[in-house]
Amino acid sequence: MGFFMGKIFSLANNLAGGPPSQKNSNEGGEEEETGTEKQLEKVSEKGEELPDSPERYLEATPTPNHNEEFFESCLWITIRDLMTKEVVTIQEDTPLEEVFSLFGKLPYHTFPVVNKNNELVGIIDIDIILEILLLCLVPRAKHTPLTAIRSLGGKAEDVMITHPVTIPLDATLKDASDLMMKYRFDRVCVSENGKLAGIISKKDLVKEICRRRKKERIE
Repeated sequence: MGFFMGKIFSLANNLAGGPPSQKNSNEGGEEEETGTEKQLEKVSEKGEELPDSPERYLEATPTPNHNEEFFESCLWITIRDLMTKEVVTIQEDTPLEEVFSLFGKLPYHTFPVVNKNNELVGIIDIDIILEILLLCLVPRAKHTPLTAIRSLGGKAEDVMITHPVTIPLDATLKDASDLMMKYRFDRVCVSENGKLAGIISKKDLVKEICRRRKKERIE
């Protein structure tokens, strides 16, 4: 009998919206207050000034807009200050044997070719060099007029790619990155009035962005 009376009493309380639901509501409120207190404690531990209220704490929290501003500032950096100005070049009348040796010694995949006036007249990349060196392994049926010319060439101007893609001095980091990603270039020649002014590489862009990120965190 007592068991049934207990069940009826419990059911009546539930229907009346009594203590059980009220207890759940209070527990949720207590958890929310505890979470806010923990956030304020973390701010206090860092030695920062403790806000007067949770609302002021939320106002002091950094927003994503700060990261967006940093991102935008990086995109519009001009490459004039990022590029390599002292560039290893190949003269157009350099013998091929010296070109082979240069590719073997230095870690670059592309070299600009210039004339006596330092005007950019072409580039030689490692694919061309590999094609020439391994020409003996290519079946004659796959030889093209271009591979024949390059295999017989004795100077840089005979094997270079003419009219290379370049970028101007006033171009931005975004311009350079877009160009490199689109054409899969590791390095791009920077030209000014037809003359070679420098070279910008993917590594230069990554290095500058990382430097600025580190500086931003310190500040």
